[in-house]
Formats: sequence, C-alpha cells, structure tokens
Amino acid sequence: MATITAKVFQAGNSKALRLPRGLKVKAKSYEVTPTATGFMVVDPKAEARRLKALQALWGAAPDFPDHTK
Repeated sequence: MATITAKVFQAGNSKALRLPRGLKVKAKSYEVTPTATGFMVVDPKAEARRLKALQALWGAAPDFPDHTK
C-alpha cells in the first residue's frame, strides 16, 4: 500500500486529521490507539465483521492441526 499524507488542523480546542478523499472513509467514528511511533486507527464495525467471518470459518478444515493443544 502506498503512503498517504493527511493534514492536521485545529478544530476548536481539538486537533483534527483531514483524510484524503481517495481513502473513501465511510464510518462515522473510529477507535484510535496510541503506539510508540504514532497511532493506529481502526473502524470497529469493520473489525467486528472480520472477526465474525473468521469465527464462521472455525472448524471448516477438520484436518488442520489444532495449535491450542
């Protein structure tokens, strides 16, 4: 994935991040987690959909070795 530059600006007493239109941001809110080098932004609804899809696959390949034992 290519690097994307976002601009920071002041919105009242808060800082805001202006994301480029090319990202096609659809969610109204995101979870922001601080990291050692910056922060990570996650769409919680999309994350829940991915988790649900992974849970649906659980047991789909019975011959696959169980790594939990």
